[in-house]
Amino acid sequence: MANRDVVAGVDIGNSTTEAVLMRVRDGHCDFLSYAMIPTTGVKGTRENKTGVIAALKQGAKDAGLSLSDIDEVLINEATPVISELSTDVISQTTIIGSVMIGHNPDTPGGNGIGVGYTHDVKSLHLCNKTDDYIAVVDASVDFEEAAKLINRAFDDGISVTGIICKKDDGVLIANRLSVTLPIVDEVMQIEKIPFGKLAAVEVASESGTIKVLSNPYGIAGIFKLTPEETKSVIPISKSLIGLRSGVVINNDEGGVKTQEIPVGNIYIYGTGGDFSVPVSQGADKITETVLKSGDIFDIAGEKNTNTGNSFERIKRRMADLTGQMADSIKISDLSATDTLAPMKVSGGLANEYAMESVVMLSSMVKTSHLPMKQIADVVTDEIGVNVSIMGKEADNAIIGALTTSGADTPLAILDLGGGSTDAALMDQQGNIKSVHTAGAGEMVTTIIDLELALSDRDTAELIKRYPLARVETFNMLRFEDQTVKFTKEQLPPELYKRVVILTEDKMIPIRKKNLTMEQIAVIRKEAKRKVFVQNALKALTKIAPDGNLRNIQFVVMVGGSALDFEVPDLINEALSKYNIVAGRGNVLGKFGPRAAVAAGLVLGQYSKQIRLGGESI
Repeated sequence: MANRDVVAGVDIGNSTTEAVLMRVRDGHCDFLSYAMIPTTGVKGTRENKTGVIAALKQGAKDAGLSLSDIDEVLINEATPVISELSTDVISQTTIIGSVMIGHNPDTPGGNGIGVGYTHDVKSLHLCNKTDDYIAVVDASVDFEEAAKLINRAFDDGISVTGIICKKDDGVLIANRLSVTLPIVDEVMQIEKIPFGKLAAVEVASESGTIKVLSNPYGIAGIFKLTPEETKSVIPISKSLIGLRSGVVINNDEGGVKTQEIPVGNIYIYGTGGDFSVPVSQGADKITETVLKSGDIFDIAGEKNTNTGNSFERIKRRMADLTGQMADSIKISDLSATDTLAPMKVSGGLANEYAMESVVMLSSMVKTSHLPMKQIADVVTDEIGVNVSIMGKEADNAIIGALTTSGADTPLAILDLGGGSTDAALMDQQGNIKSVHTAGAGEMVTTIIDLELALSDRDTAELIKRYPLARVETFNMLRFEDQTVKFTKEQLPPELYKRVVILTEDKMIPIRKKNLTMEQIAVIRKEAKRKVFVQNALKALTKIAPDGNLRNIQFVVMVGGSALDFEVPDLINEALSKYNIVAGRGNVLGKFGPRAAVAAGLVLGQYSKQIRLGGESI
């Protein structure tokens, strides 16, 4: 490599973007500055460029430089990770209130949204000219006849605003109409659609997703719902998120109408073969299947099921963010965790809910190289500095981790982030084997939020990050380990008998009063064990020589989640049975587990020898 002067390594993570600036001369890298800011946008998408530039500006400022003094920027190959509840799986999803068709046919017709009263297409000529209508086309009517009947209605002054049909005729009908209408086809149970009911049909443009019916307030506006009624359509709008087409029909007959959506199967395609696993068998079975699939090409869900809808939403969301076609988006890894979630009771009169078993899925989304190239090109244009994409995060993280005092090859690292748990192994010859695994800190936050029924992600994040105490009296705190502290000053009255989160500078009360400190602590720790420990063992097994964990001796933990007050100890406990020594890294001898990837980007390219020695690496 030719000599450079100032080189910046930038690590785009799920939660934070880190930049390390170094002066590079004759194979030596002298540390200049470090900056960290929140990641902008979803990791691995064009929106990341704002955070990258902000981190570079801060790093340059702290080094007493300007952006123009930076000669080169190296960024990691950022892979998006999306965690979500697999649409209320294991137990069935119950839709309350309206009739809902959560649909995603391959060939819907037209686009836009239409609102009107459902009516049999065969008797449209009997409709009045003051209302709007949604034409319902059953299997007895072919596409040519349907188009003629609808065009005749237009000629007679009857307003048809949308179409629902049973057969795969959406495009064929659309091509024969005199106006453009949203058409949802392939509705297998069309006979269950009630006539004379106000309905809304929405079809998005190609590669788009519906916007009105996936929003509870959009549904409320169409059907003039009260705030209480709007709450009841949240499950409907949630089920339509990420779909290209959908129908909602207002059910005003009274009583509780339910529709159960089957859980479905996960389909995994990998070098080890193609596998199908029912989500209802739980996380252990899913994890077992993922492991035997080898290197994964793609993962999908059974069509017209909760699981299928979940994966479809993920792929369409990433397609929207990256500008790619949904078919080109692949899922390269999956982590599954059994957990509990509050489910509304069918027919409940006071928002009753029950805690039911569900599976949390975290997916590693593989997009084309295009979004990262877009980030690099935009940053290059805006700051006038060449930006290069330099390989896998884990490969760079292990180079950064080697700057920890006492570290040497052969060495394994765990990079514990917000979206993924990555592992890498470097042998004495410098060869690196690495793996990128879905599921980390954000998944833990979601599980805590669900299992404690908080409906408050910010509080769940604080519970994950900090220990707890209970205010027993106005001058006494009891901590999780049952030790007690007496305070000189009286504690605020609003904290009395409350469980509080102990941040660095204040005590934050948990609003939900029926939770005990012990209950919260157990759920928090088990969430970390289910996500971080399981993924650490899974990732290390994949990189271990012969797949045997006992062939690994030393593990250095890096990444933001390695700073957690519990996670390293939980992982150490699990690894100790394999005689593995694990501990937090101290990157560049000063940053603890932070900055491993950012530092490794520069060191891997320009350092002749990775060593600690003052500020020279």
